[in-house]
Amino acid sequence: MEIAKDWSILPEDQAETVIYGTRNGTALRMLAMKPASADAAVAVPAPCLIFIHGGGFTGGSAEMLLPYCRYFVRRGFACFTVDYRLMKTGEDGAPLYGEATLAECIADCKAAVRYVRRHARQWNGDPDRIVLSGESAGGYLACAVTALGHVEEAEADVAVSCVPELLVVYNPITQLLSKWKMRVEQPGESVSGDDSTADRWLARHLRARELSPLLHLTGAHPATLAVHGLEDTVVPPEDSAEYAARLQELEVEARLVMHPGFQHAFALTNYKSPDEVVEGIMTLTAGFLAEHGYGTES
Repeated sequence: MEIAKDWSILPEDQAETVIYGTRNGTALRMLAMKPASADAAVAVPAPCLIFIHGGGFTGGSAEMLLPYCRYFVRRGFACFTVDYRLMKTGEDGAPLYGEATLAECIADCKAAVRYVRRHARQWNGDPDRIVLSGESAGGYLACAVTALGHVEEAEADVAVSCVPELLVVYNPITQLLSKWKMRVEQPGESVSGDDSTADRWLARHLRARELSPLLHLTGAHPATLAVHGLEDTVVPPEDSAEYAARLQELEVEARLVMHPGFQHAFALTNYKSPDEVVEGIMTLTAGFLAEHGYGTES
């Protein structure tokens, strides 16, 4: 492959560490890389490609998608890979009281996209050509940033759009009504203590609906590439299939690529898949983006 599989920052990356915000005393970090051979004096602004890592909302780091940044800066992109607040969960898988929630993870990622849109020129990037991409839980967050316009923190700069011009997701969680409802906060008892178990169950279910991108799609959604493995037992491939189908019903371009034999996290380098599989995913992505005038295929 043309890229190093290493998840750590390499000297040749020339990756800049950027703090894009602070929440509850936690500095929110992204890594930024200029397009290869960029010359600020003469270069046409490059499309920006922002990656969000997976890890079940409880783990992972921006470094996991550095190999994708290395690949795409060579194809004319300014690249960014984002950290966000991670959950600490209880035995039921829900975030512990006072710890990061799904809505706060979404808010962090929205803030990251807005930061890139405001400051893209610093990395020879075009603020009006942003691609958002995520893998697994990061795929969920990319979909949520794009589709959940009603989920915003009070201090959000909503004058700057967080909706990307293109969306690319790998084995994304798109709805929280089944297995992944475990990551939705469990409502506590009311002050009066009158909440029943059924009331609390219903409150959690309704919150899961609010936070399910699949249930909030509109015709304003950007063109999308969704890639999923048919052997995925962590995130059902039906999630991506239904997301694409509903976008197509809304007359939004949605390309769905389903891979027989692929398991979860197939898109990550130096993990489960052989190099040729990951390279194929990168080539597929580059082709989709090139068709829309973003970067080059080779």
